[in-house]
Amino acid sequence: MSDMNRRGWGVGIGLGLVALGGGAWLRSRKMPMDTDLAAAPAAASAPPGASGPPVVAQANTPPVPLPQAIVTLDGRTLGAADIAGRAVVLNFWAPWCPPCVREMPDIDRFARSAAGKDTLVIGLAVDEQPAVEKFIAAHPVSFPIAVLGYAGLAWVRRLSNDSNVALPFSAVFDRSQRLVQRKFGPTSSAELSEWSRHF
Repeated sequence: MSDMNRRGWGVGIGLGLVALGGGAWLRSRKMPMDTDLAAAPAAASAPPGASGPPVVAQANTPPVPLPQAIVTLDGRTLGAADIAGRAVVLNFWAPWCPPCVREMPDIDRFARSAAGKDTLVIGLAVDEQPAVEKFIAAHPVSFPIAVLGYAGLAWVRRLSNDSNVALPFSAVFDRSQRLVQRKFGPTSSAELSEWSRHF
């Protein structure tokens, strides 16, 4: 066998081992590579401060993409009846995400404010249940928190219309359940209040 052939085989075997190692790591993190609302994608990155452009609301925009029922940490079940006629803010976050943790008090202030009274704010945690429960026990908030696990990243990818996903990510729907705003990176109570004027 020539040196060229040996090198080709060596490179091929090396790449195969890297791919196997990467797949094993993803499986250990419970983050499958397939992407859909029913399956979690591999983690991707985007600049944490990147902000998605405002979304022009259109009549054919699908309704708020909640599953048939979301069970929150406090045992409540949220479904279509809970969002009917209300604006909705979906905030995707994780306990291991520093910008997510920094923005939570601002999101909580908005949820408790006059501007947030007709708005349903839902925190959707991209992590495992024990980690989320521990974080919320130490840092309680007034808005409901549900645990999506790493499948939440598929929601972010779908709502952001961007293959590169990062946390935190917020998606805002008006009272007609049309997507009107989306943003990568932390938001604030002032920004949320400004958005709410357009609902």
